[in-house]
Amino acid sequence: MVEITFATPSQRAEVEAFMHAAFPRAKWGRDGWTRLLANRWGGAGGEFAVVARDGGTLVGVMGMNDSLPHTPRGPARYRNLTSWYVLKSHRGMRLGEQLMHTAMADPAVTSTNLTSAKGALRLVDRIGFKVLDDHRFAWRQSGSAPLALTRDPLRDADLDATDRRVLRDHAGLNLHTVTLQTPDGPCTLVLSVKQKVDDYVMHEVVYAGQRDLLGRHAQRIANTLLADAPAVLAVDARLVQAAQDALGATREPIEVARFYKGTSLLPAEIDHMYSEIVLMDMKLY
Repeated sequence: MVEITFATPSQRAEVEAFMHAAFPRAKWGRDGWTRLLANRWGGAGGEFAVVARDGGTLVGVMGMNDSLPHTPRGPARYRNLTSWYVLKSHRGMRLGEQLMHTAMADPAVTSTNLTSAKGALRLVDRIGFKVLDDHRFAWRQSGSAPLALTRDPLRDADLDATDRRVLRDHAGLNLHTVTLQTPDGPCTLVLSVKQKVDDYVMHEVVYAGQRDLLGRHAQRIANTLLADAPAVLAVDARLVQAAQDALGATREPIEVARFYKGTSLLPAEIDHMYSEIVLMDMKLY
């Protein structure tokens, strides 16, 4: 009989080894699985995976990262689901579905699946996930006046408590942080800068401390941040507060939608921080 439970901290090494063996072509290797399953923001003693065992043998794993991000309504529990795998010998038993249901059983936790494989979309729908976002806005340089900025906000900017905590929580990751002085006040952003396509470099906003200012001044922000080389400033649509804030932008579909389930966080409050995206330096769809 297969038993599904939350993994305990004493089982972490076993779970890491299982995932390393399950994904031999993962670019991050065994050390990466250690990093992914360490529960960086939830604490070493927190829940980091759901496991399926058959007679004591590990046959399936659902990894996750827990955190407690701040919202205008106070802290909210957040769980980003990461890689999952079921041995071929145990497929067809809906173990993947059971792993997900167990991970998301607490109604007080909002869960996300930001990197779904295309082949898993039917399962994602069956689990009850809702679409978090399926398109983004992209701005290119237009020549308007740039803004003053600092590229080391933790040292040089007068940050509010939420921005300061987010930046500290993600220190040491391959992210670009900046605070820009807009005509309406400072706007702190965290960006993932990646060459996703041959034609341009994408500066993807993974966190915006003042989303009203980001939308209102996105074109000038793009003019400030983008180098002369072909580049775009990209923002998931939910992080731009109103359609009029996307003036001058190109609307682009996201190849595979981002998904969420839960009520502790509103869609507009869910960015890409506290997730495998930033932890593992992944390219977003």
